[in-house]
Amino acid sequence: MNNNDEEALIEQLRLKTENCYVSRKMCCSESIIYVLNHALNGGLEDETAMRVGAGFCGGMGANDGCGALNGAIFVIGLLLTANENHSRRTNKKIRSASGELHNKFKKKFKYEKCADLTKAQKGNHQARICNCQNITGISAELAAKIILQYRPELISQADGEFLTLQETRAGGLVKKIRSSLGL
Repeated sequence: MNNNDEEALIEQLRLKTENCYVSRKMCCSESIIYVLNHALNGGLEDETAMRVGAGFCGGMGANDGCGALNGAIFVIGLLLTANENHSRRTNKKIRSASGELHNKFKKKFKYEKCADLTKAQKGNHQARICNCQNITGISAELAAKIILQYRPELISQADGEFLTLQETRAGGLVKKIRSSLGL
């Protein structure tokens, strides 16, 4: 493992997450959980990963806590406990890593509420999409850095083929239709 491999993987994770978000296949939290879970072998089926992220979308449905931040915290818990039984020790590690992510997010964006993060784009849907795409990508990047700090072995285990596959709006629509039909 070297720093170049880690930096390249983090960049791929950020770009894939942004791609999933902008393809309109998923919201911010769904994109982060789906991509990091799949690429870093978190153990959830893809459909499950997207479903567990759905409640964080749009500031938890209330324009409150940022879905990207909450999705990133969720995936930290998932990936940092993947090989461990639940215990106070793992809880302490997760709280520490989650706090680190929260502090870095707040330092970068100044806010953690969806309404505050998107206030400048109010009334401009395309500007909001671009802003949220950026926040989603950076949140995935911040989470990945923390996860790889604790679990550097994931660098060599990452699913590179998945990360290079580009999602499209049409492909995202087809996947949603197939999923709704149970196919």
